[in-house]
Amino acid sequence: HRFAADYRSPFDDAPRNLSPSARKAQALMRPGEQLSEHAAKQLLRAYGIRVPREQLVTSAAAAVRAAAQVGYPVVMKASGPQLTHKTELGLVKIGLTSASQVRDAYRELTDIARYEGLPLDGILVCQLVGRGVETILGITPDSLFGPTVTVGLGGVLVEALHDTAVRVPPFGEGDARAMLGELRGHALLSGVRGAPPADVDALVETVLRVQRMALELGDTLAELEINPLLVLERGQGAVALDALAFCR
Repeated sequence: HRFAADYRSPFDDAPRNLSPSARKAQALMRPGEQLSEHAAKQLLRAYGIRVPREQLVTSAAAAVRAAAQVGYPVVMKASGPQLTHKTELGLVKIGLTSASQVRDAYRELTDIARYEGLPLDGILVCQLVGRGVETILGITPDSLFGPTVTVGLGGVLVEALHDTAVRVPPFGEGDARAMLGELRGHALLSGVRGAPPADVDALVETVLRVQRMALELGDTLAELEINPLLVLERGQGAVALDALAFCR
């Protein structure tokens, strides 16, 4: 009884009131569906997670106007509710530098989607973001613990070596930094072979924002994957280049 009276759960400080971000996010949910990349990125924006400058367009002429506003060079990607392997299907075009290339890419992307029978909500015209360290960050359901947060080094490291770390929310900044230290490839974040150190502080902040999503949206958001989350040079932040979200 004395122990029970004195015991304080480490979960007592977990947030209990929904943030304004949660209310914005709930409006984006589509029960039982996978969100398009455009909608998934809007979900990230609601929680203050940085994404590239981009516009969703539905015509070649609009794509050219969007590219001029976003700024060349641009990336163009098909956006729809059933697209999970866009690169393998040829639904991503990188490094477009002119209006003619943008027009051709728009027609090619829509033709491929039509041939594959994939519904689109449009074509994304996106800012081409510079070099950085690719990471993967997401929310995964666990039958015992509920929503868990996973972070790892992107590209070959996560696919071939499964180099990831997992935590159960709620957790603080110390745990978020400890997750990065558990990664076998964590030295990449410090800069190797002359590469500048990555913005680890921005990565930690993004991990904490994703765990807030897990806490607040666990009843409606079944799974989230940001891949890649590009961590730029120290002081320049981290950018979610692509995202998948599945609603309960």
